[in-house]
Amino acid sequence: MKLRYTLPSVLLGLWLLSGCTKAPEWTLFYYPNTDIVPAESLQVDDINGYYDTLEQCQRKALGMQRLSQSSTAGVYQCGHLCEIDANSVLVCKTLSQ
Repeated sequence: MKLRYTLPSVLLGLWLLSGCTKAPEWTLFYYPNTDIVPAESLQVDDINGYYDTLEQCQRKALGMQRLSQSSTAGVYQCGHLCEIDANSVLVCKTLSQ
């Protein structure tokens, strides 16, 4: 009989915890093998991770640059609150380096 009360309690706990998760706000766009940020619009293929803070995004990008095995370290952008708009274009509220 104890199982009847345990399952609803577990499900309720999981439901409550799911409301506590937060979506990452920063998206890392990394462009290896180049010295300048490309002029074309943002591409999903250039996404290299999602982060809670700008500092986390920048640290990851700097680590990728250090590990780069090409003659150029590459460049990056961290996009804040990125999403795909009604025209299927990837846009961010702000971009930082």
